[in-house]
Amino acid sequence: MLTVKQAAVRVGVSPSLVYAWCREQRLPHYRMGREGKRGQIRINPADLDALMKSLRQDCHPLLADVR
Repeated sequence: MLTVKQAAVRVGVSPSLVYAWCREQRLPHYRMGREGKRGQIRINPADLDALMKSLRQDCHPLLADVR
C-alpha cells in the first residue's frame, strides 16, 4: 500500500492532485485510523496504475504519421 506522497512520486504528480483524485472518488483508497478521525490514506498500486491507464490519451490516427 502506498501513501499519498509515494503515489504522487510514482506517477509524477503533486500530492494535492492525488488527494483530489481520492476526494473525487476517481482513485480507490483506504482510510486507516480510528472512527471519527480523518486517518491516513493508503492506495493500492494496482488501483493507481488503473487510474493512470484510464487517463491515457492516444494520438489521433491522422497525426501518427506526423511524428
